[in-house]
Amino acid sequence: MEPMDDLELAVELINTVYELADPPDRLTDVAFYQRGLIRLGEAELAEQLTPQDLQPLRILRDRLRAVFVSTSASEAMPLLNALLREANAVPQLGSDGQGRAALEWGAGRYGYSALAARLPGALTTFIAAQNGLRRLGVCAADPCECVFVDRTRPGNRRYCYPFTNCTNCGPRFTIVRDIPYD
Repeated sequence: MEPMDDLELAVELINTVYELADPPDRLTDVAFYQRGLIRLGEAELAEQLTPQDLQPLRILRDRLRAVFVSTSASEAMPLLNALLREANAVPQLGSDGQGRAALEWGAGRYGYSALAARLPGALTTFIAAQNGLRRLGVCAADPCECVFVDRTRPGNRRYCYPFTNCTNCGPRFTIVRDIPYD
């Protein structure tokens, strides 16, 4: 399986809090996120996480969620800049796997250190490319608070379903084919 992009890894981490689950915070040990990483094609990264990474992952999750709930890019910028500074994240020019140039965040890092650089780096790159937050969303189905990246062509997605296991959002979602855009 090809690894998913780092935006999806961030969404997976943030959505470890799911109001309809029992308990809502499913990140009670690193194994839960490790399973998500494996499912998304990041088995090597999953293996690098240790039980000591649990608390830093929970803090990173909450800080990344703050970006999704921000009301403007100017509100999100200091949040992301602080995360990038703390992680000493320096982007490097690399390849996206298809021969195109791409920024790599956290190159040469492993485990939590890689995630601490890659996830805010991916959000930063995405927000800059989109010139704002309009394609980052929080599910509109109450009480769901899952986050998502809107990759639909019209950019009007409001619900997380079917990209999470949220059965609450399913009846509210008209299936629209998600088409990646450049």
